[in-house]
Amino acid sequence: MRRLTGKIPALLLIFIGFNSCNPVNQSAGDKQPKIRWSALSDEMNSRLDLLENTETFTLYTAVPETGTFSHHAYLCYYKGVLYATWDNQVNDENGSGQRTLMRRSTDRGETWLPVEELFPPQDRQVPASVAFIGTRFQTSNGFAVIDDTLYAVTDVAEWTGNSIGEKKRAGIGRLCRQVKEEGAPGEIIWLEEAAPDPVPGFPSYKAADPVLIEKFGKYIRQPGNEIQLDFNTSKPLSDDNHRLTEPVPSYRLDDGTWVRLFRDMGSREAVTQKDKEETKSRRLYASFSSDDGNNWTVPVRTGFPDACSRSNAGKLPDGQVYVINNIIPMNPGGLGGRSMLAISLSKDGQDFDRVAIIRFLPPPMRYKGLEKTVGYQYPHSVVVEDNLWVICSVNKEDVEVTRIPLDELYEL
Repeated sequence: MRRLTGKIPALLLIFIGFNSCNPVNQSAGDKQPKIRWSALSDEMNSRLDLLENTETFTLYTAVPETGTFSHHAYLCYYKGVLYATWDNQVNDENGSGQRTLMRRSTDRGETWLPVEELFPPQDRQVPASVAFIGTRFQTSNGFAVIDDTLYAVTDVAEWTGNSIGEKKRAGIGRLCRQVKEEGAPGEIIWLEEAAPDPVPGFPSYKAADPVLIEKFGKYIRQPGNEIQLDFNTSKPLSDDNHRLTEPVPSYRLDDGTWVRLFRDMGSREAVTQKDKEETKSRRLYASFSSDDGNNWTVPVRTGFPDACSRSNAGKLPDGQVYVINNIIPMNPGGLGGRSMLAISLSKDGQDFDRVAIIRFLPPPMRYKGLEKTVGYQYPHSVVVEDNLWVICSVNKEDVEVTRIPLDELYEL
């Protein structure tokens, strides 16, 4: 493991800021847990760990023939098979006809089977400049295990409004499909009481059995199984009046308390995108539950730096909690906040006192597209035997997975 010293860490510290300069759970009660990020404290402010014994595999390379936008990636390891899914569109994020692709590995990531179309387009797959308002798209939401069966899940929505600048997302419904270790996936079904009508010229799918719908609902309400990209429910507000979104999968402390971290979307009072960006705290927010997720505290700002992108969290086999996110608290434009992807570790799930770089300085973006930004983005992860696997999109066009030996994380 190599230590970065000198100018690079000094610049990073300027951007990230010492933990002491950022209020931690500033209005939390005395009995509420505190989430602290002390990885670059005064005692170790001249070095930053760079993971060296990693290996990265490219699952998808963007080309115009198959789509130059890819994002919203997920991993799942189930019954000896490693699954990876992500969204894909001709060139725009959440554009008309966005679909879900998948690759499988039956040898723990050593080799990967060819790309499969898991959820086909629900509308024409065309650029936003050609068709946007009134078109459908889907957003992947990972996996769920119901009755010992693995399902992939995606949410279908439609853009409404008068123009791209005034567009609004209207939910259509949630689809699921069984995925298997080999062979074709199962039939596509709606997790809705009544199946929505398809766009003319596109397939219709039946509604799932009410029992299965109820089981899915129970599954995603359990802490740790939250839908991260749920655009059909109201966004929670923090104690300082910020809109929050994309909850990190909850993790449990030793005393039974569940912790849920959120991405900051900026002040509730902000109207324009510029105002929203300027009011973002560039910190994660935290909410807590002491009754297994039935009730959650009002989210409070922590000192955990974040560029404001989707993060990921989990537990290593030795019980340590990890959070993977973009720790440079900057706007994602250019070589901004999403240009570094890091992993922070905590022995108790509260004080994250170690951090290491997973990916840094992305390649140039090759294709333009709506809402595309440079960087290693929207990570997701899973432990497979002696390794932690991390998937992310690169510039929202390529999809890559990185294998990190657990021993290297334990040495931090």
